[in-house]
Amino acid sequence: CVPGPFGCAPVPPPVALYDTIEGCCRTGQSYADFNFCTTRSIAQINSTQHAFSDGWIVDWTSGNEKCVKDCDPANGSPCSNPEITDFHAKIYTNLNECCRRLTWIDTDVCVAHSDSSATGQGGSVSPISGGGSSGVTNKYFVDYGSGSCLKDCVPGPFGCDKAPPPVALYDTIEGCCRTGQSYADFNFCTTRSIAQINSTQHAFSDGWIVDWTSGNEKCVKDCDPANGSPCSNPEITDFHAKIYTNLNECCRRLTWIDTDVCVSHSKSI
Repeated sequence: CVPGPFGCAPVPPPVALYDTIEGCCRTGQSYADFNFCTTRSIAQINSTQHAFSDGWIVDWTSGNEKCVKDCDPANGSPCSNPEITDFHAKIYTNLNECCRRLTWIDTDVCVAHSDSSATGQGGSVSPISGGGSSGVTNKYFVDYGSGSCLKDCVPGPFGCDKAPPPVALYDTIEGCCRTGQSYADFNFCTTRSIAQINSTQHAFSDGWIVDWTSGNEKCVKDCDPANGSPCSNPEITDFHAKIYTNLNECCRRLTWIDTDVCVSHSKSI
C-alpha cells in the first residue's frame, strides 16, 4: 500500500505476497513466533503505537527463572519491562503453560513468582490474612539446615519464608517431610515444622532416641528438657537419628544390653 505511518510500503520484487496477516506470519515468518508476528503486524497496519499478544514468555534473565507477560510495560508488572522484542522466543497462551517450560521449578512457585494475583495448577495462590498480594503459595518447602519444613508465606516469626525458586513445594508438612526430607527422621521433621508454623517455642515427638554418649547406653525421650528426666538434655537436634515410638522399641536397638535393664536405666531419674 502507499507508504505512510500505517505499516505500508511498496513491495520490493521479487517477494511473496499473502492475502492475510495470518498467512504471511505462518508461512513467510515461520521462524518467528506466530503471536508476536500477528500482533505487531496488526499494530503497524492499524496505526496504533503497539499491540501485544497478552501471552507469556520465559524470562531467562540470570536469577529470575520466571515468566513475564507480553503486554504494555506502562501497565506495570507482570508486563515485561523492557518490551519483548525477541520475535524468535515462544509466547505461551497462559502463565501455567509458560511456567511448565521451567521443568526444574515447581509450577506453583513459578506462577506466584511471575504474577502475585495468578492462579497456579494447585489452586488459587492467595496471601495469608493481612498480607496483601504477596506472591506466596501457602505450601511447604524443605529447610535443609534444620531438618524441618517451612511454609511459603509472608516472612515473619511463624516459620514463614518466601520459597526461593527453584524449589519443590508440598501441600502438607507430612508430604514435605516424607519426600523432601527423606533423610531426616519423619517424627523430628513433622514436630519441628509444626512448632515453627504454629509459633510455639518447641514441639516434641514424645518418642525415644538412643543416647550414644559414652558409658550411657540407654534411651532418652524427645521432650522438653525443662520437664527433667527422662527428657533429653540438651534437646535433641540430630535430625538424622531414628526416633522410636516407645521405650522398649528403642532399647531393642541396643542389642548387646538386656532390654529390661535398658528400660529401667532409661526411666530412672
